[in-house]
Amino acid sequence: MAIKGLGFDIDGTLYNNLYMYLCTIPTFIKRPILAYHFGKNRAAIRAVRPISNFRRTQAEMVAKEMGIPETKARAMLQKLIYEDWVNRFKIIKPLKGLSDGLVELRRSGYKLGALSDFPVQKKLEFLGLEDWDCSFTSEETGYLKPHPEPFIELSKRLCLPPEEILYVGNSYSKDVEGASKVGMKTAYYSKCKKGGPAADITFRSYPELFDYIKNECGVKNSSS
Repeated sequence: MAIKGLGFDIDGTLYNNLYMYLCTIPTFIKRPILAYHFGKNRAAIRAVRPISNFRRTQAEMVAKEMGIPETKARAMLQKLIYEDWVNRFKIIKPLKGLSDGLVELRRSGYKLGALSDFPVQKKLEFLGLEDWDCSFTSEETGYLKPHPEPFIELSKRLCLPPEEILYVGNSYSKDVEGASKVGMKTAYYSKCKKGGPAADITFRSYPELFDYIKNECGVKNSSS
């Protein structure tokens, strides 16, 4: 079945992961205990089911370990993670070849979606990449990747069946395995060039990925 849309992870996929670390350091310095428990429970929450309210559940988990009320933990996370931390990403720049490639995909009629576990909109604005058919955080579905819900929601928002979507990400376990389990094609961004059976392509640069799409999926020339 032909690919008609692409979904992209953001952090470490649209920009160099080094920026993630640089933006995270001040957060750990400012609130090291809260940042530690946030990271720890961010991993643990992937195994929790069912979740009716993601941020409340996340705050409850952090609050329990820190010995503070859930409302206080939630307010602290809102300020530290969803406001202060996100605003530090003003320094990020898109990976080489990405911007022009997305323009070509758009001109060729492909639908484009951005799906990340972390807050999305300001990062896309900082990257200068705002022309998407949909962009959202997996938190809106109540679950983080590799749960199927975020990928199913991406399919719904792009108005395409999973089989017609190529999902691009830098995490093999979260992005590649998660997307492939719902029937999406997958592209694994890895500087080590080490792929796996679930990835349809492993690439080291965006020109390499866009050449693959042009040859295998039928990207047209913008003049055609």
